[in-house]
Amino acid sequence: MTRNIVIFLLVSLSINSFAVPIDWKGTLAFDSNILNDVRRTSDNCTAAAGSQCINPLEDNARFQSMILKLNPNIIVNDGVTIRGELTTGGVRGVNLGDSTSVDSNGDIYSYYAQTTSSTLNVNQLYAEVFADTAQFRIGRFARHFGLGALVNGGNQTWDRFFSGYEGVETNLKLGNFKLSPMWAKLHTGDANRTPAEADPNGSYDSYEVSVEALYDDPNRNLKVGVYYAVREIERRDRLYNAGSQNTTLIDVFFKKEWEKVSLGLEVPMLSGEVGDLYNTGDTNADFDTNGYVFEGAYRLSDNWVFNLHAGLIKGDDGSSANTFEGMYLHPNYKFSEVIYKYNYAAFMDGDRDIFNASVTNSTYAALTAVYKGVEWSWKMGLVWAKANQVAKSGDDFYDHDARQVVTAAADQSDDMGYEANVSFDYQWNPSVVFTGYVGYHFVGDFYSFTNTSEELETSDVMNTGMRFSVNF
Repeated sequence: MTRNIVIFLLVSLSINSFAVPIDWKGTLAFDSNILNDVRRTSDNCTAAAGSQCINPLEDNARFQSMILKLNPNIIVNDGVTIRGELTTGGVRGVNLGDSTSVDSNGDIYSYYAQTTSSTLNVNQLYAEVFADTAQFRIGRFARHFGLGALVNGGNQTWDRFFSGYEGVETNLKLGNFKLSPMWAKLHTGDANRTPAEADPNGSYDSYEVSVEALYDDPNRNLKVGVYYAVREIERRDRLYNAGSQNTTLIDVFFKKEWEKVSLGLEVPMLSGEVGDLYNTGDTNADFDTNGYVFEGAYRLSDNWVFNLHAGLIKGDDGSSANTFEGMYLHPNYKFSEVIYKYNYAAFMDGDRDIFNASVTNSTYAALTAVYKGVEWSWKMGLVWAKANQVAKSGDDFYDHDARQVVTAAADQSDDMGYEANVSFDYQWNPSVVFTGYVGYHFVGDFYSFTNTSEELETSDVMNTGMRFSVNF
């Protein structure tokens, strides 16, 4: 940590000494959350493969977190700008009270003992170069496409993740058309060795070649785009925890706005081959899946807006070890306060990340009414969800949480339940927002499944909290 700060200060002082203009932007945000009946049951069960049981360590959960994003923009000259993102913690922030290390002198007698601060991470750092016919980005950067269902730049205040790439991107624009080819390195590292031990010879490389084509007509409020990417992973590595991969993403996007109505549709399609998909030693498993993500809005007046999120995200049925048909949306893509908000098993398992939760294996619909005043805004929402693939007694099925194939000993319901939520935003000034919310999940029988003849008695989950954010 000390070394990172020193380097950062030295770089800042060096830049200042040459009087290069620096524009600082960023976000500082805090939240406090309480989840009642976070396990979705109060039964004393045993967590096992395929079961919806979560370890009975605690029935409730409470936590506070912080997000820090610092975005320096360094104007080198008229043709070059350096941009970046500095954050702390593993997911753009930390849980309060958590840290990377603890004061070794701390004990019961040391009232001053405390955890030490986490390291400063360089999430993005790239040069933006402007030419007569194109714009280039070279370095480590984020990308966003469409509704952000799969490729998400993490541009919102509470986005904890982003789709990151290290390479070069070209933006060619001709009228309303934009063409953006990219080559990027994703990772280098052997799954059986630490990153520092990885051989820098390319044998464990993971990289992607892609092109984005977008038609954007602001006069007609129309956007139509296609994202085409080929991703190749040479061998099993530490990032993807699977064998070699050769996959293709075709993502189609459409958005149209009228005076009172807007419609958006994104259809991501993934296909290819993945080696050792289920960690069973099998190779050349087929990967073929897709999803349908819809967003709509109706502006009733200057104060009232009604939003609709709906989608069908495929799940895998687990019937074959040679095929996989499940899709996981980007963990930033959220539209609920409870059902898809967290990785609930992570509250009782420190090896997981509570925020790393994706919409998967679901058909859903979420209707939200938004009232916007001068300083206050209110949101009232309803969410419904069902599972597309569930366990059937005697057949294999895929556990989308544990990500493994299990043989079913009982039938599972597809009812994931309903959610009702209410929240408010108070904009104290243009940069500061206070938020309060409550979400209530009427838990469906999908979560009562234990893969035995016994079912859990489900408990509804209530999530309440406060948020505070400063954008500068």
